[in-house]
Amino acid sequence: MSQERFDHYARMRANAPVHFNPQLQLWEVYRYADIQTVLGDPHTYSSDASVLQTMATMDPPRHTQLRRLVARAFSAKLIADLEPRIVSIVDGLLDRARQRGALDVVNDLAFPLPVTVIAELLGLPVEDQLKFKAWSIPAVKAAEAELHGMPVPPEQLAAVAELEAYLLQMANARKADPRADLVSGLVHAEIDGQRLTDEEIVSTCRLLLIAGFETSANLIGNTLHLLLLHPEVLARVREQPAQIDAVIEEALRLHTPFQFLARKTLREVELGGQQIPQGQLVLLMLGSGNRDETAFERADEFDPWRPPVRHLSFGHGIHYCLGAGLGRMEARIAVTRLLAQFQGLRLNESSPPVPLQSVVLFGLQHLPVQWDHAIVKAA
Repeated sequence: MSQERFDHYARMRANAPVHFNPQLQLWEVYRYADIQTVLGDPHTYSSDASVLQTMATMDPPRHTQLRRLVARAFSAKLIADLEPRIVSIVDGLLDRARQRGALDVVNDLAFPLPVTVIAELLGLPVEDQLKFKAWSIPAVKAAEAELHGMPVPPEQLAAVAELEAYLLQMANARKADPRADLVSGLVHAEIDGQRLTDEEIVSTCRLLLIAGFETSANLIGNTLHLLLLHPEVLARVREQPAQIDAVIEEALRLHTPFQFLARKTLREVELGGQQIPQGQLVLLMLGSGNRDETAFERADEFDPWRPPVRHLSFGHGIHYCLGAGLGRMEARIAVTRLLAQFQGLRLNESSPPVPLQSVVLFGLQHLPVQWDHAIVKAA
């Protein structure tokens, strides 16, 4: 499935880099430079391209105001202050795997780590994490169906409604009993002397919750999978742990966690030699742009030490992902501590990785591993 997707991207970059899809009634953009142009021009390309409204689908000035509020929780200092807690969570998860004698990197590490961190930031009960996972996939699939012009199945709409009702209940609880968490901050924040609406609070929390763990979970799983497929890179990271940062960036590029973003044209515009009318939906194929041969040498190869070119996985421009720093830190801590504590780590010979079945998300459902010897790593 993955190679078929990448082959399709390559054909479209070569033959129809800006392409109108008559079946879906939208435009698809496949090249790095064109995608970057769209993301960098919010005056021509609106982010308001989805019925599932969030901060990511807002335009200025409301987007600017709301982003400024949320950005306080993702400052460099506050993210750095989270490092000891993230180390503690990772070590606890690895301890349990060591005791069981079995480890599925996705289910036992890559998912529970970021969902615990974002739940704690928001002030949501961590024990509800299985609910978050049950709600997130249908929410992503609902957006996927909408973009493809298909009716959203009732069960997906029901899952989105359940998540929103849950978040509204939490918001209402914080109105009466504020705490030192992000939900309380949103509930009691003011923009131009006015409180956020319940819809804005719920949509912002939904975005942070789903994007906050789906991106990181897929990044951790994809990074570890690529390392296990490239033992020479893994060996270098073991010898020089600081090299993990380059590996993470290359994993983000090569196996882009969110494969596309949507925009809508606010006026008629020329892009890639094509005239796109006003009011058209434009799908930015991030997974293709990150493999564009004109932007990256040997674009389909896994090479963490390639000349630096900024990938598109966290977006570009005013909607650049607020949680990028947190996601990178979670991946760095998770992968380095796993490698340090589990010697002889390798893919499970009897249980191969299982890819996610999603057009939007790129990652794994399962990544079982084996090891020769496990040790307890000092903090």
